Amino acid sequence: MTDPTANERAAFGDAEPDVEQIHRQIVRELADPAEGYERVPWFLWVTLATMVFWAGWYIGRRGGSFDSQTHVEYAQIGLTAGAAGDTMAKGPVDPIAEGKRIFGTNCAACHQTTGLGVAGAFPPIVGSEWVTGPEQTVVRILLNGLGGPMKVKGVAYNGAMPAWKEALSDDDIAHVATYIRQWAPNAAAAVSAATVATMRKEYAARPGPWSEAELKVLESALPAAATAAGSTDSRTRK
Repeated sequence: MTDPTANERAAFGDAEPDVEQIHRQIVRELADPAEGYERVPWFLWVTLATMVFWAGWYIGRRGGSFDSQTHVEYAQIGLTAGAAGDTMAKGPVDPIAEGKRIFGTNCAACHQTTGLGVAGAFPPIVGSEWVTGPEQTVVRILLNGLGGPMKVKGVAYNGAMPAWKEALSDDDIAHVATYIRQWAPNAAAAVSAATVATMRKEYAARPGPWSEAELKVLESALPAAATAAGSTDSRTRK
């Protein structure tokens, strides 16, 4: 009797699937997405940490100690803006101290902090007859500048000093003029802002700097009393 199982194998042997081949196809397929949580990328953690650090620094630096008055001007020093302005307006100005500050900012590079200038290049301030002479002379020089050959304390110079009328106010020029005119051993009278304002208006149309010859002519035209007043001592000292 024939074995039916053997017959079936013979009849359907070619129709049996190749299990190995099926498995290879399954392996090539991508896995189905699984439910759950994905791991956060490391660069996102770094970005978040950096932002938190920066936010803490910014608040600490600009938070004003979380004071409700932080953005009220002068609140932390006990002044209102109006009171601060009044205090500054009423405070007396020392012309010598202010003149020294202006000189240090604008003039010391050439005339030096000692006021002795540079030999052969920049004339001295201390002991200069152009500084201690009539106040009109030094104001003219400060307003419009000075150029060309000239002598200071018997020494010849040939340079140029810039005009300061655009950069300095009447008060500034008066303060610096007073300072250099009373820089020991200089002992000339102080210069007022009113004098500077008058001369600024008088020479507003002048296009260039003064020369030594022009200044000497103007000095010679001054009354004797005015020339003498330029060299009188003043109680305001450096």
